[in-house]
This record gives sequence, C-alpha cells and structure tokens, in this order.
Amino acid sequence: MIRSRTTRGPAGTFLALLGALALVAAACGGSDGNGSSGGSGGTEVSASDCPVDALEDADGPVEITVWHAVLGLTADTVEQFAEEYNASQDKVKVTVESQGASYEEQQTKFFAALRDPSTLPTIMLAEDTNTQSMIDSQAAIPASSCIEADPDAGEIYDTLMPAVAKGYTVEDVQWPAAFGVSTPVLYYNKSHFAAAGLDPESPPGTLAEVREAAQSIADAKAAGRITQSDGSPVPDGPPFVYRADAWWLENLASTNGDAMVNQNNGRDGLATESELLNDTTTEWTEWLEGMKDAGLQKTVAYSATFDAYLSMATQSSSMLIETSTAATTVDALITGSLKAEDIGADAGTDLSGLAFPDLDVGVGQLPGIEGAGSGQIGGNAWYLIGAGRSPEQIAAAWDYLKWVNETPQQVLWTTQGGYLPVFSNAEEAPEMQAYFSDTRPGSWSATALESLKNVNPDFPGPVIGPFKEFRTAVRAALEESLIGDAPMDETFAAANEEFQAALDTYAEEVGG
Repeated sequence: MIRSRTTRGPAGTFLALLGALALVAAACGGSDGNGSSGGSGGTEVSASDCPVDALEDADGPVEITVWHAVLGLTADTVEQFAEEYNASQDKVKVTVESQGASYEEQQTKFFAALRDPSTLPTIMLAEDTNTQSMIDSQAAIPASSCIEADPDAGEIYDTLMPAVAKGYTVEDVQWPAAFGVSTPVLYYNKSHFAAAGLDPESPPGTLAEVREAAQSIADAKAAGRITQSDGSPVPDGPPFVYRADAWWLENLASTNGDAMVNQNNGRDGLATESELLNDTTTEWTEWLEGMKDAGLQKTVAYSATFDAYLSMATQSSSMLIETSTAATTVDALITGSLKAEDIGADAGTDLSGLAFPDLDVGVGQLPGIEGAGSGQIGGNAWYLIGAGRSPEQIAAAWDYLKWVNETPQQVLWTTQGGYLPVFSNAEEAPEMQAYFSDTRPGSWSATALESLKNVNPDFPGPVIGPFKEFRTAVRAALEESLIGDAPMDETFAAANEEFQAALDTYAEEVGG
C-alpha cells in the first residue's frame, strides 16, 4: 500500500489533533460517559455503553457509515462486505466512505470531525498506530463493553490469536472489535538466489545473513551469472532495496524486548518518555550504514513504495522488505493485472504494460538480529464510534462488526483483502487452507502467518499517542542518512529529541 509522507515534527495536523482532543475533553468534563478518560487510561468497561438490543425496536433501516483509507483489492473487499451485509437483512444499511489514500489523512479528518460529532462515522478502520489517540479521542466505545453486553457474540474472541487480542488491549480493555492484521516479510528473487549459489528455498533469517546473501548476489551479478530469461543482463542496482520506514525497527525491537517508550511500551499508562535510542536501534542502524557503505543497499523514500516494487520487478534488486498485505500487489505485478487504484495512482494511469511473468518471487519471514519472524501486531482495526450516535446506530454497528468477524467474511478478508487470518475458525476453514496451498499469494500469506504466530503476546508492540510523529521522525532520519549523507547517529539523536518533544506536548495537552 502506498502511504503519503507527512511533514516532519510535532506541528500542523498534530497540534490540530491535540486541539480537537482538548475541546472534546472540556466538553465532556474529562469523560464522555463511555468510561473513557483521556491519556491517563483507567477506562471502566460497562455493558450500558453498548446498547446491543436497541436495534430490535428500531423503526426502519438504521443507517451507519464506515470510514477507511485502504486501496485496491482491500478497498474492494470493504465495499463488498457492506453490499453483502445490506443484502442479507433489512434492519441496517451500511455506507462505505473512503477518506483518501493515507491513514494520516483519515486521522486528520476524524479529529476535525470531533468538533461536530454528528459528522463522525459509526465505524472507522484506523491504523494500528492510532490505538492511543482513538482511546484519547473519547469517541470510541471499547469492544470490551459490547462483549460484556453481548457475551454470546463475544465467544468469537475466545478464538482470536492471543497476540492480536493483547496488541489492541490497553490496561485490560480491548478497544477495536475487528482487525486487519499484517506483518512485514522479505520478498526475494529465487532465480537470483540460485544463480548466486544460494538455496532459493532458504531465505536469510538474520541481518548478517541478508548481508551475506546480498554480497553473493552482487558478486554473481558482476560475474555475469545473473541474467534475465532471454540471457540479457539484469539492470544494475544493489541487491537489497529498502523503503525508509520505521516499521522494521519497531518489529526488531519488539522481538528483542526493547521498548520504544516507557510505561511498558505504553501499555501500563500514557507513554511520556522516548526509549528510541536502545540496543536494537544501535545495531540496526549500524547494519544499515554498513550495507550502504558496501554498495549492497538501495534506499528509496518512504513515499516511493512503487519505486521499491519496480526495483524488484525489473530485477535491478533481489530483496525487499514490505508488508504481507502487498502479496496481492506483488502477484499482480507478475501477472500484469495491477490497476492504478491498487497503488493509489491516478485513475487514468495505464498500467496494462506492466507484467513480469518471468519473476520467481519467494517470501521469507522478517529477518531479525538473532533469527527470523516474531515482531509485533500491525495493520488496522475496526473501531465502533459512539460519540454523536444513537443507541440504534451503536447496536447496528455492533451487529455489522459481528457479521464481519464471521468465518466467510474473514476468509474473504484474507483471500481478497490481503490481511492475515486471526480467528482460528477462519484459519482452519477449507477455503483458507486451499488458498494457502494452491495459490502464490496464499503461500506467501501462510509464511507471514507463521511469523505472526510467533509474536509475544506479552510484548506485542508500542502504544504511543503521537505515533505518527514518531514514525515521521524516524523516516526522516533514515532518508537523511541513507539517501543523503548525514551520520546516522546524529540523525537518530535529532529524531529522538523530536519524538520526545511530541510526547511532551501530547502528555501536556491530553494526559492532563
């Protein structure tokens, strides 16, 4: 998925966000009646906050709105869900509204809408980075309240992957009711591996092994052993292409038990202190600099997702770290079925000539410092918005989210939408097993799922109020060092200061 780059620093939309939160907190006296309290946590779960029976006495269809910021087949799946649900019953009508091609844009619109809750959606698919800010918005009803009000429906959560449940639980309260979970993986060119004398079925599992593989491929390319199917040379380029994102660092740190912030990575209370400059960060940034200095790595800007894909597609590069959700995009590049909307391009963009049928791509679990896999919970989640909504709308939204969690929909969420199955019933469904065993993107997703299962439920990733500002600062540090020439210890020191300033501002304005 392509995501637009935001401006660096705790300013602009961040300050607007804080202003919206402050207005809501003032208007609600620090609580919206849903048991939420900004910043400091302490949410009290109450079944009365989720009137699940209100739909029974509703006059006519209850209209609810779903906001999202996903693209391509994922967006198609969100639309298909609404169409099929609307056709299956006559009590609720779901309308889907895209909020642009980035979660950041959607987040800005959401916090602007807080000033007039009647303009808010009933359900929002928010990025995993939005967990703390959704809590502090005081607009969301925690799923825990709905589960308490509807325990029979809540039984589905007994089959939820423990790390996912813990990933979206803060101070013992689960917030979203449904999930779109993904994880970063290594896409690699199996033909290049074979030509370089590497085992194409054994992708590198550590940073050291990635460097060794990259050097072997560079040597084989220099010796003319790596060619295209017609025998012509592949384009020049470093073996490893890296899009400057913070996600890989977060996953490495979570695997190693290193936090990004205090308060048990933000899970025991509002995070107020940066822990960005830890052992994992040091080892990873030194590795990146070493790869750059050796000419083994090409770094593209965070906003240049498609450039990274094209480096792989044209065979100028042989390895790429990207999200598991990209499996359908990579597969479409190979088959020539990629559409402009799949990558956030203008609708009139003609991609019909893009086809790379000779590519033999494999997927490995995310390389780590000591071993592959593990990481943290990422992707997006479906939040039920209670602010400005009637009891009937809240009940309708809960009914729809229960339907989304049913096995047929969850299977489609993987096979078409690209997200990993997180409920055991969906994973075990025959259609899902056939997808894993009989299709190329399915086999890649199966590898990603094995990695996801290794996530430590007791350390599933950070919860940060100014998460966007954290990632923006890290991305900028990476670009300044890996695309530019600034020393990485200096750029990360500056990123740490910038992030700490954002934490300070957030705590002052929201944590109260």
